[in-house]
Amino acid sequence: MRIPLVTFFLACTLIPVIGQMHDGCLLEHPGSVSYKNPLYEKWLSAYDVISYNIFLSVSDRDTRIDGSAALLIAAERDLDTIVLELQEALNVSKIQFSDDIGRWSFMDSDTLSFEKKGDAVYIAMDRPRMADDKFRLKIFYGGDAGQNRGFFAGITSSKDHGYGFDVTYTLSEPHNSKDWLPVKQVLEDKIDSVTFRLRCHKDLLAGSNGLLVDVEEDGEDHILTWRTRYPMAYYLLSFAVADYRDFSFYTPLSGDGDSVLVQNYIYDDKEVFSDWEDEIRATGSMITTFSKLLVDYPFALEKYGHCMAPMGGGMEHQTMTTLQDFSFYLVSHELAHQWFGDFVTCGNWQDIWINEGFASYFEYVAAQQLLGQEAADGWMDNAMSIALRETDGSVYVPEELVEDTYRLFDYGLSYKKGAILLHMIRFILNDDSLFF
Repeated sequence: MRIPLVTFFLACTLIPVIGQMHDGCLLEHPGSVSYKNPLYEKWLSAYDVISYNIFLSVSDRDTRIDGSAALLIAAERDLDTIVLELQEALNVSKIQFSDDIGRWSFMDSDTLSFEKKGDAVYIAMDRPRMADDKFRLKIFYGGDAGQNRGFFAGITSSKDHGYGFDVTYTLSEPHNSKDWLPVKQVLEDKIDSVTFRLRCHKDLLAGSNGLLVDVEEDGEDHILTWRTRYPMAYYLLSFAVADYRDFSFYTPLSGDGDSVLVQNYIYDDKEVFSDWEDEIRATGSMITTFSKLLVDYPFALEKYGHCMAPMGGGMEHQTMTTLQDFSFYLVSHELAHQWFGDFVTCGNWQDIWINEGFASYFEYVAAQQLLGQEAADGWMDNAMSIALRETDGSVYVPEELVEDTYRLFDYGLSYKKGAILLHMIRFILNDDSLFF
């Protein structure tokens, strides 16, 4: 995530400034990774979310949503109640269940009783479920999901005042998926696959994770179906809807002949295309560069893409970043997150620098590889000046501040100091093949 500079200054004004790596795709932390969530120990740790099948009607003009979310769930221990997080403002009309895990169909008669308490839904199962049992739930819900919380709102509807386009988009990091989706907000439980059907007016496009596998006409609307089969942390699932055009191309990976789709939903305007075509195409060079230095782009069987939105920064939604524009350092930062943050995800928000520090350092790496050492030196000088203002604090977030969103995304600590820490390690190693 790249946050607006005004958010950084606000954080510095309001907040006192104050890991370890696992060899898998999740960075574990001693103890419960969800110790701050009061629902975790009793409820959210009792099951695993395997997959989603979501259907939502959306608009570019407001944050009203209506539809359903079906989940394939595996019990982690014996249980008779399932709890999902969903903000209080959204209404749940019906919940169904099915033991037929091979398909997403539900019987009208198979309904469950439930109770909505604050930002959670307590669902009484039809019978006790044992550890390793698998079953499906389908939650019908809707309402106005907008919370007007600024940059960190889970869903926002806004106008791009530069180009005049209305956009509705999600941004769920760190704890805001529940603003628009029934969800288990636990980092260690990645979702294995998602099918996401988005209904909007046929003059609009709605972008999401994975591949666009179907477009179905439905009167004045159409339904776009996106599907991803890569494991994904809950906060990386997203959508954005606007009057977009699709500007797509393919780019090579690390030189072995394979390529990846680069799919961009940009505002449907000649001026937008003229302003940003070269920068959008430069994404291809960045993908190739990072693939050569690290490993191939980790979601190559699907795509990498962008949805434009007037968010004042960017967010690394898996395979489909949401961003304000296509400036070099913003694009390189969010792209780097596909390796650091998406493919490899911190197991605890105290280690958020592993997401943000690595992505920030790859702004420097992109400049070094594609713009030249002088540009990279300029980036590093600026990063140093920002980090040196942070006279009290580590990249690691203290436990007592882990619920403070502005401390998590402190620009000088999580981002710039994190990047400089990596620069120091690279210098001490003095071996780029080893470092990368």
